[in-house]
Amino acid sequence: MKPAHSLKIVQVIPQGTGAVLVSFGPDSRQARHFAFEPGQYLTLAVRVNGNEEWRCYSITSESSEGEPISVLVRRVQSGLVSNWICDHAHSGDYMRVLPPAGRFTLARWDHAVLLFAGGSGIAPIFALARHALAQGAPRVSLFYANRDRASAMLMAELDGLRQQAGARLDVHFWYDAEQGLPSPDELQRHVTDPRGCDVYLCGPEPFMRTAAASMARAGCDPACMHREIFSPGEDACGGNDGSGVEALLTVKMKGKSHAVAVKGYESLLSAMLNAGLSAPHACKVGECASCVCHLEAGEVERLDNSVLDEDDVASGLLLACRTRARHGRICVRFD
Repeated sequence: MKPAHSLKIVQVIPQGTGAVLVSFGPDSRQARHFAFEPGQYLTLAVRVNGNEEWRCYSITSESSEGEPISVLVRRVQSGLVSNWICDHAHSGDYMRVLPPAGRFTLARWDHAVLLFAGGSGIAPIFALARHALAQGAPRVSLFYANRDRASAMLMAELDGLRQQAGARLDVHFWYDAEQGLPSPDELQRHVTDPRGCDVYLCGPEPFMRTAAASMARAGCDPACMHREIFSPGEDACGGNDGSGVEALLTVKMKGKSHAVAVKGYESLLSAMLNAGLSAPHACKVGECASCVCHLEAGEVERLDNSVLDEDDVASGLLLACRTRARHGRICVRFD
């Protein structure tokens, strides 16, 4: 596991009705460990009820040497870490932080970009919009959906970006409380022709599914669509809406086989722990190799992690904390 650093909080700014923008100030010795690409995230640790809990939050600040590094943290129902940060994080405090990670970065700088953000999914999407404009993308279009106007985040930052970019940036705001949930047809009406564009999505899983289906129907190449999906825990961008696939997971561990139901969008590790299995684990966010195991059968969805490379994946290794079931039956083995 990469070593965590104790970073000083230099500013906490409220965002909407239930979020904060937390800025850290790495000192001169820490700065080299916190260089990042727009679209990446930080992994923060807080101690809640005697346990150290880790969660991932996307970086919103510009990648400028010597400047603070900021993440957006939104309060969620029963969220251990996000709610603790919203209630207790103050300027001058220190927090354990892992170096930046993630691959949700611009694939191509010279192409038009379509961006879809739902709720706190605006954090990496905003970073990508600003970076695309700075790199000379000919057109950047953003569809930003929120529950209501009061809960919308990074609005001042978006307004400043719109004033700076002019006609190169088109932003469409959507509020569920006033307009209902956006349908594929409505999404198509409010965005430019996606053909030849790179599409980036972050938000609740149903929102991303709808946006992806809409863009595919409009002719977007699936290979040009990129999603940011954090760990399916309660503090995740996307979260667990309970509507995902259900699968039967067989876990081979210490000479025994265990049958585990994988519900909704929970990770394989979450399913194991919820079933009472003592599966090996530590960080739960794909930053260590504690929960590595072998995929023996079935199809899975691998989320971003900082441990396994292409050869590991080709050999059948996976991190249980960063893997979800696709459908049907799955079998994994712990050595």
